[in-house]
Amino acid sequence: MKIVLNKATAEDFLRLKSLRLSALKNSPTAFGAKFDDLKDRPENYWQQLIKVSSWCLAAADGADIALLAVDRADKDRNSDCWLSSWWISENYRGRGISKLMADWVYNLCKENGWEKIGLGVWPDNKNAIAVYLKLGFELADGLMPSRSIPGLMYQPMYKSIGGDTK
Repeated sequence: MKIVLNKATAEDFLRLKSLRLSALKNSPTAFGAKFDDLKDRPENYWQQLIKVSSWCLAAADGADIALLAVDRADKDRNSDCWLSSWWISENYRGRGISKLMADWVYNLCKENGWEKIGLGVWPDNKNAIAVYLKLGFELADGLMPSRSIPGLMYQPMYKSIGGDTK
């Protein structure tokens, strides 16, 4: 199995759309966004997402299997960058794809001078939390209110790379 990770470019907006909608359909409770809210968005919506975020798109033997967004973190996030929309197709979970994607993030952080990575996960998403812990993320003390779904709380997790990608 040959895995290729790419930073999405303007030409990749249809790949991004397909992967993001697959993620939302496959894992409807894992994200703040909902499939029905995004499925009919016009092309310029997907093109704009690529302009404002760094998207890692992963393919296995030429078929798209995973995605992840990285953004400069807002001040209230307590980190330099924030990961979101992280999803790997069920058929490829447990095969080291998350580690490859994390390494991609570490390289992006190095390029941008970012040393602390943050992400949010729903507290009941035990599988995702286990993966993030295995990748070296730590649970923050306490939950934070969701921006995307008012009334819900998410678990922040952080990893400091401090200039070292290990």
